[in-house]
Amino acid sequence: MKAASLSLYLTAARDIAREAGDLIRHHRAAGVDVRVKPADVRELVTTADEAADTLIRARLEELFPGHAVISEEGAEADPPLPDPETPTWIVDPLDGTSNFAHGLPTFSVSLGLWWRHRPWVGVVYEVVRGWLFWAAAGRGAWLDGRRLSVRRTETIAHAILATDWTHSPERRRLATRLFARFVLSGHTARSFGSAALGLSYVAAGWLDGYVNLGLSPWDAAAGTLLVQEAGGTVTTWDGTPWTPAHEVIVATNGSLHADVIALVQDHLEEAT
Repeated sequence: MKAASLSLYLTAARDIAREAGDLIRHHRAAGVDVRVKPADVRELVTTADEAADTLIRARLEELFPGHAVISEEGAEADPPLPDPETPTWIVDPLDGTSNFAHGLPTFSVSLGLWWRHRPWVGVVYEVVRGWLFWAAAGRGAWLDGRRLSVRRTETIAHAILATDWTHSPERRRLATRLFARFVLSGHTARSFGSAALGLSYVAAGWLDGYVNLGLSPWDAAAGTLLVQEAGGTVTTWDGTPWTPAHEVIVATNGSLHADVIALVQDHLEEAT
């Protein structure tokens, strides 16, 4: 991808994420309207999700009419995968809807640009704090104007690891037991309710690893690049590179990756 194009896409993604964040803040101040999606009682949607989705789609389609857009709010039960030959924006207009709906101030806007099987731009905007995490291929990962780098923790015993809960009951049980392993094996464990932010925190060095057993493409399309550009490693459970086709993600500081992969594999083998 040409450097000028990459700069254009990055600038647009940052501007759009901030604009969507402003809109979400407006909805939050006006009062949150929450509904349950028909397919799953745990799957919530709010007017803020839908308004942010409409805004992001409109901006992207206006600026880049040759690009495709895959967004959580416009997706079917089985989300489509990006055509590798078409630059594709993979968007979560409000990642952490359950947090937003219940008043917890931890949610984000996530935009990732994928083309030819790899991420080129990743932007995650933490709405309440106004933190803008961003990365472009070959240009590093940043929090506003500060360059990010993973923390080089060398042992699981000293690590802070995180996971989140999926909607599938079976995978939720797996995630619960995995969280217990993190608590017992590591320094401590956390869950934030936003995969995009969990990955951003690995890139920032605030977490040493993040694992999710039930992702959709938009959950990690941007955060993957943040971790990679900050010096970390992102794969699926068997060590192959993560792509939007994978439901399981393992993101670490790199130093711990083999150990975290082994812990996850051991956990999944015990569960089968």
